[in-house]
Amino acid sequence: MIIFPYALVLAIIGLTESLMTLTLIDEITETRGDNNKESIGQGIANTICGFFGAMGGCAMIGQSMINISNGGRGRMSGVSAAVFLILLIVFATSFIAIIPLAALVGLMFIVVIGTFAWPTFKLLPKIPRADAFVIVAVTAITVISGDLALAVVA
Repeated sequence: MIIFPYALVLAIIGLTESLMTLTLIDEITETRGDNNKESIGQGIANTICGFFGAMGGCAMIGQSMINISNGGRGRMSGVSAAVFLILLIVFATSFIAIIPLAALVGLMFIVVIGTFAWPTFKLLPKIPRADAFVIVAVTAITVISGDLALAVVA
């Protein structure tokens, strides 16, 4: 009973991020992904991770945008990104450890600036007020609290 509420919130956040990423990638590539397959696949994968003590996950908007902007359109783009990440972690840990934290923070800011939907500001006056309120509220709560989970729940 202690873990379940946290697990539920994390599952909702992960699924929401995955489906939002899928929608964004569908718009950019002019394709149509299957929300049901994405949800079921993520649920099965995260359940299996739990049995092995691994950390569950979800689709990452940053990695997806990097893949798309560099021409990755197929399944192998995600697989190759994962394989290279594993190889970096396993074989280049000593090099990664010497990267200053400030450089990683700067990199994260660049990713945030690059993935933020800046044209949303132009659309705010044109969309329904309820939608505009949700966009502004989630953004503000995330920035102020630093907690995406709190923003999603709110």
